[in-house]
Amino acid sequence: MGWSYRKSFGSGPFRINLSKGGISYSVGVKGARVNFGPRGTYVNLSSHGISYRQKISGGPSSQRPAEPQMLPAVSYEQVHNIASADIAQLTDTDSKAFVNELTEKAGKASYVGWFGVLPLIVFLLIMGFTTFSTRKVLLQPATDSIFAQITFYPGVNIRKAASAKSPILKAAVMDEKLPLLDSTNSKWLKVGFKDSIGFIARRFATMNHVHQEQIDSEELYLSNPYAPYELAGGILFFIILIRWLKKLDKSRFEMSLHYEMDDQFKQVYEQFSAHFLNFAGSARIWQYVDARQTNDYKRTGGAGKLINRVAVRSISANQTPLAYFSTNVAIPCLKLSNLEFYFLPERLLVKRDKTFAAVFYKNLRIDGFTTRFIEDENVPRDAKIVDQTWRYVNKHGGPDRRFNNNRQIPVCAYSEYTITSDSGIYEVLTTSKQGAMDAFVGFLEQIGKLQERMAIS
Repeated sequence: MGWSYRKSFGSGPFRINLSKGGISYSVGVKGARVNFGPRGTYVNLSSHGISYRQKISGGPSSQRPAEPQMLPAVSYEQVHNIASADIAQLTDTDSKAFVNELTEKAGKASYVGWFGVLPLIVFLLIMGFTTFSTRKVLLQPATDSIFAQITFYPGVNIRKAASAKSPILKAAVMDEKLPLLDSTNSKWLKVGFKDSIGFIARRFATMNHVHQEQIDSEELYLSNPYAPYELAGGILFFIILIRWLKKLDKSRFEMSLHYEMDDQFKQVYEQFSAHFLNFAGSARIWQYVDARQTNDYKRTGGAGKLINRVAVRSISANQTPLAYFSTNVAIPCLKLSNLEFYFLPERLLVKRDKTFAAVFYKNLRIDGFTTRFIEDENVPRDAKIVDQTWRYVNKHGGPDRRFNNNRQIPVCAYSEYTITSDSGIYEVLTTSKQGAMDAFVGFLEQIGKLQERMAIS
């Protein structure tokens, strides 16, 4: 993880800053300074060494964000959906400017896709249809052949001349077919076999006419002789075009988030990646989708609550929320079925489709505890089995003998974490490894306490 270093000097509200990126100039007071530099214009919001830098890209949006709403009371009389509120409600008041810029950039169409990749695909399709054609090739012409077929059961001798006294060249068997060369002789038929010519008695054979149809085939050929040059020129053009469009996209989508931490914050943050990797190292991480109470204990292994859960889509130690998003710290990412969580050093960034929300850690609550879960799937390798039950149980908790193939089911001790905020975040995660997220949750709580003491706004 890299930490930036800047040297600055000046007098009063004016300051000159020297950094790896070049020379920049700033004006303002501590906590609210405007910076003008080679990478654009940025607003720096800082408090006790924590700095947030946002590139100015226009005036604030005229659309008024929806007011935060409290979560409805949980009712277990029916299916209880475990899901956060609408994404527009999740952002706390401290993060609106940051979130608005992210959402604006995510909603823009990429020039590379629309004006680079799509035209390239169309160009290749046109080249494919206009460069090659098919044509018919004659493999075998139509033919009419006459054969002499042997009809005498014992067979017949093929003689060298049209005479019964002529030397025998070969013996032909019953039903053998020989090419007929001449049939003008009333007693003898002139036939061919291999590379020789012979005669057989007419009374021992019949003449058959055979018609052979013409055989054609289609072949692909290059109909445009200039196609290789056109293809090479087109590919070169699109390479140059796409590279230029990427530069345009970068200027449109680029967003820089730079962190400068004092010693107190840095000491807390040094364990950030280690805690998250410990959480990510759990063999299985599930997200709860919904839950409902049940009184049918016999058929649920004795469970009083039925949980609908799905595996977390992916978990990464460092992933940016947008292309061309740059920062000097690693951003752990947790992708759920309906949301994506990005853990920034000072706040949780939430993404749904192309819309963002953000909540500072001081406004986030994560409650964790150990839960007993009747596991009817494969038991993860790091799970702790604390008990056994039966697929069908009687009122005493033993196996119900009325059901065949009534197998035992393990009861595992998992760690369950409920993530909530007053703005409407509500997600429940479970880890097969006990306490997998405890250290990470403790870290986020420390960050929140630091924010409370520093009164970040």
